[in-house]
Amino acid sequence: MTASVPGSPRPPGAVLPTEVTSFVGRRQERADLRQRLGRFRLVTLVGVGGVGKTRLALRTATEVRGEFPDGVWFVELAQLRDPDLLAHQLAATLGCSAPADRTVLSTLVRHLNERRLLLVLDNCEHLADACADLVDRLLRACPRLRVLATSRESLRVESECTYLVTPFSVPERSSISERGESGGDAAALFLDRARAVWPGFDLTQDDRDAIGDICRLVDGIPLAIELAAVRLRALSPAEVLRLLHEGSEVLRHDGRRMPERRRTLRGCIDWSFDLCTSAEQRLWARLSVFAGGFELDAVQGVCQGPGLSEPVVDLILSLVDKSILMPEPGSGKARFRLLEMLRQYGYEKLRDSGEDTTMRRAHRDWFLDLATRAEAGLLGTDRRQWLHRLRRDHANLQRAMAYSIDAHDHAQGRAMARSLQHYWVADGRFDEGRTWLARFLRADDGTVLDRLQTVHAAGWLATLQGDTVASAAILRQGAQLAASSDDASAAALITQLDGMDALYTGQPVATEHLELALERFRRVGDVDRQLETLALLTVAAALSPAPVEAGRYHAECGALARSRREPALRLYTAWPYALAVWRSGDVEAALSSARDALSFAASRSDQLSLALCLETIAWIEAGRGRQVNAAVLLGAADRLWSRMGTSTAAFPGLFRFRRDCETDCRRLLGDGPFEAARVRGAELTPEQACSRGRGQHEEGAPPGVAGGIAEGGPLSAAGLTRREREVAGLLALGRTNREIAMELMIAPRTAESHVHQVLSKLGFHSRAKVTVWLADQLRGAPETTAS
Repeated sequence: MTASVPGSPRPPGAVLPTEVTSFVGRRQERADLRQRLGRFRLVTLVGVGGVGKTRLALRTATEVRGEFPDGVWFVELAQLRDPDLLAHQLAATLGCSAPADRTVLSTLVRHLNERRLLLVLDNCEHLADACADLVDRLLRACPRLRVLATSRESLRVESECTYLVTPFSVPERSSISERGESGGDAAALFLDRARAVWPGFDLTQDDRDAIGDICRLVDGIPLAIELAAVRLRALSPAEVLRLLHEGSEVLRHDGRRMPERRRTLRGCIDWSFDLCTSAEQRLWARLSVFAGGFELDAVQGVCQGPGLSEPVVDLILSLVDKSILMPEPGSGKARFRLLEMLRQYGYEKLRDSGEDTTMRRAHRDWFLDLATRAEAGLLGTDRRQWLHRLRRDHANLQRAMAYSIDAHDHAQGRAMARSLQHYWVADGRFDEGRTWLARFLRADDGTVLDRLQTVHAAGWLATLQGDTVASAAILRQGAQLAASSDDASAAALITQLDGMDALYTGQPVATEHLELALERFRRVGDVDRQLETLALLTVAAALSPAPVEAGRYHAECGALARSRREPALRLYTAWPYALAVWRSGDVEAALSSARDALSFAASRSDQLSLALCLETIAWIEAGRGRQVNAAVLLGAADRLWSRMGTSTAAFPGLFRFRRDCETDCRRLLGDGPFEAARVRGAELTPEQACSRGRGQHEEGAPPGVAGGIAEGGPLSAAGLTRREREVAGLLALGRTNREIAMELMIAPRTAESHVHQVLSKLGFHSRAKVTVWLADQLRGAPETTAS
């Protein structure tokens, strides 16, 4: 007698299933897997359903089959439900039947013992324990055996190498070319499958945008992309996209021979859900209230509660193992996310359970608490860490505020929006902050002080963005609220807002209003508002006819901030203090102060302060005769301003310095060289811009200055001596006389004399012209000397 699987004919096991569609992408993954199969005897491909584990395993097995003289054998386990029949299924595939006096396992061991072959076990997840036990036994007994498995979770066998198969990278908007290139593997797969059902499919710009949106919407999951692409038999890409947004069951395939779990994305996700325990299913559903990613403390704060029979940490790890949750690298803390389609599925389950409102409220409350803690944290020594946390959870903060609007919890929403004021300013998110504050102010409820505090936050953002029309309207609204309240804090808030508006619109009464606000905040004991007001007074003094007064406010703000351990507020006095020192005539001290302020802003990751510091250093550098560096720094600042939706042009008191700096640079460099330098600055990253502003790693003169200095170069041809050529090269880099003296180790008066000789021989009256002339000579442009 023999033991076999009833009704299972022996297939040609050494023949892998034939690919009926072309294989797209995964070049790096295939190389990785070939290398791992050479090092490890068990490699398990894990990943979310529909990510392409089976196709990748088959393609890899095809590529390595020459290394296995006894064949590559494919075993499909999706239809097998009884774990006791697993060994029988494998024996039937290999064509080795067990005699009555021998177990199936011993027969398998005897058959595989001396053979060098590769077993491909597909869809192990629902038989994970049985697969792990059988594979472990076979690997221990059969030294030449290799196993390549696919599963939604690892088998947890001692010698296992787990390989995570991730979704395709999705194309950025408008990155798909006319022929379909440059959109990455996701777009390539969509186009390949689309052209299979519509051979004459030609891409329009609208098609390219819609395809990119589809790939992003389905998170780059290959199965979802394929199911969407086949709909082009009857629909345009834009129509497929619309149906996806509407939640239509458009992601299905009508193929008669396709397994049910692969005919629809829904069936694929159902399969994953059914493999989870009830506690895992409940946590999956609760996690759907998060947007983007989430960290462990948030999950514990929001999702803990009845129905979770195990600790949240254990359930999270289990959902990661089952490829439901994706770890997010790079944040420094454990962070996870649900793919959007898994999140939508989870939210359906949450709604069906009746827990959706409870969970959304818990989510809102937890992130309101986070925003409240962050408001204080942004003023302290941990400002940078808090900024990074808020950036990581930006989507969750938006979702929490949206719930407050949906649930008409306007007071909670206003509190949250106000708490994020410093975040929006520091990160340059003025438009977004103003939008949320305006939404909550439309609701005519809450106390007068609650609404006035919200108006105050909206006024800050409008004023800093230079929207004078909106800030004037907000001021009127605030004045009406303050008039209806006898709260001393209300009067102080509206007075400060009045002074801030006057400051940034160039009105001379700014200092008077701000001094009054400072006194009122002192009376009510509001130290944080005192610090804000001192920062505004420092700016007002720096712009006034007596800039020396800025030092007093700067010192007072610094002392008060240190006493409160809130050093971050020094950010808002450091740059205007440097401006005041410059306006007082001490250029070198001003540059040193501005660079210190820049370093401080960079250490706190404050975008607004970075832009202001770069501008201030540019103005100072132009006054030092370093127009090239000034132009580069203006470009770097412009990049930051553009992202924030504001600039110094919004503030008359500051814009005059920007205008004078730009005029000076254009006059001395010429429009073309100035624009070239400004564009160069706009291409710098914030880190590179900060290094440039601090005088480190400067790009200096155009490429090839060394060639200009060399014997036989243009400077030599102009009659300059070796020393004069060295001086000219340093002039082209924007060095001052003192810096030239230090670099060449000569006396300052000697350096001054050499500079005079260089300018005289070249026929220039401006140091900046040396940079332009030398660049022209090195490019072969016509000579521009004034001789």
